[in-house]
Amino acid sequence: MGYSLILDTSSKNLVVGIANEKVLKKTQYYAWQRQSEMTVQEINKLMKELEITFDDISEVVLTIGPGSYTGVRIAFTIGKMIALVKKIPIIQMSSLNALAGSEGRVMSVIDARGKRCYVGFYENGISVEKDGIMKNDEIIEYAKNNNYILTGEVGVLGLEEKEVDLVTNMYEVSKLIEKTYNVHEVKPIYLKD
Repeated sequence: MGYSLILDTSSKNLVVGIANEKVLKKTQYYAWQRQSEMTVQEINKLMKELEITFDDISEVVLTIGPGSYTGVRIAFTIGKMIALVKKIPIIQMSSLNALAGSEGRVMSVIDARGKRCYVGFYENGISVEKDGIMKNDEIIEYAKNNNYILTGEVGVLGLEEKEVDLVTNMYEVSKLIEKTYNVHEVKPIYLKD
């Protein structure tokens, strides 16, 4: 079995990982508006540390939004090009699913600006309600009333943010999602009111 290349640039972080049965190497750090300069550099760095090449990559695990319009397109474009050139599948997931992970009843949020958030609703990594947009002042109450754990960019809701291990989450969630072999079918998600 080859290696999985894991990519997310949909929000404020740059997320790159490589896994093979488990996460082997990963990097995740704040890189708002610098992801385009650093993503390929980070991929190359991790591959060099593992002494592998693009020939060893057998799939790309990738978020397709929602999130920052430009941010979504960075990992999306890089991942899609690698899959196209190497003729390997993509495992695509919502960036909200990446935040939620594969365990528990989780409501994930990403700041959508204008006192609104993109919201996703997941149980053990599976979507239970369609991703959407909610007003910030409604989110906490909704989560309480529906027994969701809140995660993601909850700082915009006045809550303390805890860092989410996106590489591990994405790798675990990727095991629940079918691979897409026709790269041209992979499209970004842009949510609107």
